Amino acid sequence: MLAAGAGTRFGEPKAGARLPSGERFLDVVVALADAAGAAPIVAVVPPGFAVPPKARSVYNPEPEGEQMQSVRLGLALLAGAPVEGMLLWPVDHPLVSLESVLAVVDGYKRTRAPVVVPTHERRRGHPAFFARETWIDLDRVERGGARSVVHAYASRLLEVPVPDAGILRDIDTRADLPPDVRRATDAFS
Repeated sequence: MLAAGAGTRFGEPKAGARLPSGERFLDVVVALADAAGAAPIVAVVPPGFAVPPKARSVYNPEPEGEQMQSVRLGLALLAGAPVEGMLLWPVDHPLVSLESVLAVVDGYKRTRAPVVVPTHERRRGHPAFFARETWIDLDRVERGGARSVVHAYASRLLEVPVPDAGILRDIDTRADLPPDVRRATDAFS
């Protein structure tokens, strides 16, 4: 979970920002990842930020820095874990449905594609799955971040169409918060 950003446009770090339901963005994303069977769950957060019990925290000492620094910190923690890949999930996408996350994971299990991306109406969204073979590229990418790695694996990329517009809902500002949104966690609570 990429949650270390300062949230300048939002007015506070988005990891602690709350949906109209009162749930913190980070709590929703961690709960969804847990319900999808992701383990371990790594949350890259600003120093001193509390993470949900289901997640392991990694502190990014430079929350104003580039997002790839958070990706690298998360990868370092996962390096010794017996996992085949990871869901790369920005915390400002808390409106994703559990079904979409499961579709991405299932897409990997069925095809072993190195990168699996959910799509809605032909637009790519989050979370994306990166198989372990891509991690060296994620660690070394200099320009374009994870998007560059997605493009590098374009011939072996799997796009998974989902009926969920939540994969595209990037909440950058308070104006992006829908006032009557159904909680992302309602699907499994």
